[in-house]
Amino acid sequence: MKNKTRDAITAFIYGAITDPRERQAALAAIQPKPEQQDAMLTTDEAARLAGVAQKTIRDWEKKGLIRGRHITPKRVRFSRNELKAFLCETAEA
Repeated sequence: MKNKTRDAITAFIYGAITDPRERQAALAAIQPKPEQQDAMLTTDEAARLAGVAQKTIRDWEKKGLIRGRHITPKRVRFSRNELKAFLCETAEA
């Protein structure tokens, strides 16, 4: 959820809910949840998650759009959270 949207919902909650406990619960429900543990994906897994070809993932990394962590010169892992963030950014643009 974008900050602008979260701010609008927060303002609505403060205006609509007068009971402090209910307000606290409503505010907690819209707070971003920390990810459990950031999974590292292979190029194949990243491509399937993004719905693109493996070559596209490699091209995005070469262009600096996503960051790959090289385990060996040919083995790369991609952060699931970073990939999801990138996909959300490109979808919003």
